[in-house]
Amino acid sequence: MRDKQSLRDFQTQLADRLKLAQVSDVATSKLGFLAGGKYWLVNLDQVNEVVTVPGLTEAPWAHPWFIGVASVRGALYGCTDLAAFFGLSEPMPAGESHLLLVHPRFGINAALRIERALGLRALADLKAEPLPEDAEEWEIRRWRDSEDRDWIEISMQNLVSQPRFLEAGL
Repeated sequence: MRDKQSLRDFQTQLADRLKLAQVSDVATSKLGFLAGGKYWLVNLDQVNEVVTVPGLTEAPWAHPWFIGVASVRGALYGCTDLAAFFGLSEPMPAGESHLLLVHPRFGINAALRIERALGLRALADLKAEPLPEDAEEWEIRRWRDSEDRDWIEISMQNLVSQPRFLEAGL
């Protein structure tokens, strides 16, 4: 009986350590990506995954930044060209797209078209910068890396809840 209890304790301790490791990883690393020639960061728990899709189905009577609908493993996602939405550039030309899928817990099947994913960025390697007074509601923090590049950390939840983001139709 004592051996069974020890195994149960071990499993509980292991589960607790795994949870702590996941929380600590999210707190110390962010997903980096490039859109509109700028560098962006987002918490890993705010994105479902990054996928590549061969094409999008266009949506009529939509803002130019709403680039269409993509089917990803049977689920339909409304796709926004992030750089165009922020007014940084025109929408990227049609073709293969890299999509950042918004986490389903936000209750919206949305995807952001980005130029490319840059992998995890350790916050220990970045220097926090103050947010400008005119920062958008979806901006969390600004960072600078050792190569003097600026990074903008965004809140996916705040971004996808913006009325402008939700009203893609003209």
